[in-house]
Amino acid sequence: MMTNELKGKIVAAGFSQQSLAAAMSQQGCKISKNTLSKKVNGQAIFGTDEIVCLCDLLGIHDNDEKAYIFLT
Repeated sequence: MMTNELKGKIVAAGFSQQSLAAAMSQQGCKISKNTLSKKVNGQAIFGTDEIVCLCDLLGIHDNDEKAYIFLT
């Protein structure tokens, strides 16, 4: 996973990890700030439902960009 690319997308969308975790939870993807932090930093793996939720919130719609961030 391209952690720096994901972190840049989070900041560019105006989120902190705490506010992103809250927004994900509101979307139905229950996740704590600590768990999100571990996943963003590559210490744990995102589930596919979490990736879909993240991409929706961060405005990542291009499949090639999704693959680059999450599958590299």
